[in-house]
Amino acid sequence: MRKMLFLSTLAAVLAGPLFPPAHAQAPAQPDALAGLTPAERAFATDPHKLAEFRLTPEKVRMVLTGRSTVEAKDYIDAMMNAVAKEAFQPGDQPDIPLNTTSALAFNGETVVRPAILDDLHRDPGPIILDRYIHQKTGIPTFAHAPFALHPEDLEAGHVEVAFVGVPQDFSTGWRDALHGPMMLRTADYLTGSASDPDPDTGINPGAALRLADYGDLAVDYMSVERSEAHIRDMIAQMARLHVVPFVIGGDHSVMFPDVSGLSSVYGHDAISIVQFDAHGETDWEDDGHLRADNQSVRRLVENGSVLPQNIIQVGVRDGAPSIQPTTSRPGSVVTHPVTELEQHGTMALLQTVNDELKTKAHNVIVSFDLSVLDPAYATGTGRPLPGGMTMREAIPLVRGICASNTVVGFELLDPAPVLDTTYQTGQNANAIMHACLTGIALNRHPHT
Repeated sequence: MRKMLFLSTLAAVLAGPLFPPAHAQAPAQPDALAGLTPAERAFATDPHKLAEFRLTPEKVRMVLTGRSTVEAKDYIDAMMNAVAKEAFQPGDQPDIPLNTTSALAFNGETVVRPAILDDLHRDPGPIILDRYIHQKTGIPTFAHAPFALHPEDLEAGHVEVAFVGVPQDFSTGWRDALHGPMMLRTADYLTGSASDPDPDTGINPGAALRLADYGDLAVDYMSVERSEAHIRDMIAQMARLHVVPFVIGGDHSVMFPDVSGLSSVYGHDAISIVQFDAHGETDWEDDGHLRADNQSVRRLVENGSVLPQNIIQVGVRDGAPSIQPTTSRPGSVVTHPVTELEQHGTMALLQTVNDELKTKAHNVIVSFDLSVLDPAYATGTGRPLPGGMTMREAIPLVRGICASNTVVGFELLDPAPVLDTTYQTGQNANAIMHACLTGIALNRHPHT
């Protein structure tokens, strides 16, 4: 409607004389930019800068017409602040060649759009995107959950678990992890979980827990290092709201900023990690990069985000050594190779891991790399390795750990849709998340 009004007004102006006689002019209207400072007026009339917000000087005048001076200044200042944040900031990493003279795009991917620019305002809270009572298609969200855009939505909705996609794909030779969140939003088993009970326990996690889809986080598709700070800050923001982040990767390098963010909130000595992975992710000397996916665990230990003795690895089978004790950080990662499943069985291994967690920090992060599964169940993953877990082993292990411990974070890493021409990787990945959701529901709401 506003656009039609603008076009009709413009047409009327163009149809008349360019300079009508003074006696025929309408009474002068107050200038919408009158109360702005010279710098604010310059910004409000700069087509190049306004194009960043899909605005023009004419549209800005229309939006500001009828608003108070304070409202007009707030509106312009919000855009000016956003543009300022997009430029290179002190503290940004300058140790790789970057175009730091880019005034609008250096941090443009991670600057949050100011809410004041929204045409429609609403009360905070998750948004249900369904049009129909029995919605079968439409805009996909994780677990068919309502969508949350701002942290205020999570807080107002008392959200317990929020899914957040991190489409990072630059630290492994096997590409397409960036499409992982999109695949898992549309794959079977997790979608619609609000009406799908767990087949083994009968628990309905979508009904027992307050869930939300928090969208995807911005990443720099050309630099793992530049993506880390924003991912870490966003995960920490969720944790401070007492929300359990369900982080959907993205390759395994996502583990470093994810756990770092949770560690910054709970404390480096107050978190434990149960890592399901075919690989130890502890490589160090033999890689020319400092942020490769196969170094995530070692980097977390080296920068002090987690104590090595609080890490339990399950399903490792690549033969890489765990982090060895050092004088500065005594202790080492506890590793349960996949052969333990063959020797002792699923329930025995579950009991062992839960007993070990009782002696460690009680805030537990469950990290599930799809490579821990045998390629028969997850071909669409980076660095697959034969001889992995079956789904009938992985599901009860994940569910049992999430049910018996205080889970403060979960991550599903290394999906690569292009490597799987079927839907089984996505379906099995969602089944793993469904299992942890069931466990959290049992832990938080025993009456279920």
